[in-house]
Amino acid sequence: MSTNQINGPEIIVATRSGREGAMEMASSAVAMPFARIEQDIDEMALVPLPGSSLQQSFLKGYGYTYRANWGALHGQWILSLNSPRFPALTPRSRVFVTISEGAAGGPDAGKFIGAARYTVHNVAPRANGVDVWVNIEWGTDILLYVDYLVINA
Repeated sequence: MSTNQINGPEIIVATRSGREGAMEMASSAVAMPFARIEQDIDEMALVPLPGSSLQQSFLKGYGYTYRANWGALHGQWILSLNSPRFPALTPRSRVFVTISEGAAGGPDAGKFIGAARYTVHNVAPRANGVDVWVNIEWGTDILLYVDYLVINA
């Protein structure tokens, strides 16, 4: 297996501005492309969930997905997602999290890969919630969208 070191692009701050007097929001939009590596799935290495097969298009157990717009942030944060009326989150829940820079226009507008580094450090499910430690390496506030996949097998 070979490794490819990726040197990040020069950091360029772009701003989005709307109407006069509207708050400007910085973005980490990439001014030049990153180096890219692609890989095909090794189908022999796929492991189906218990009670299912690779041909089925669903997970076994009870679960759901959720996208949260945490607003414009930078630096390190503990994000505490609470669900007191929907107690499907327990300390035994399997919670998978992805974070990215959000496109302007709300969570339905999607996410994109910009020049800012977004990292997840820890994910800790608890009774009626989950805590996630994230770091957004950018000098100004930019949109943070978090996708959660919760599985209770």
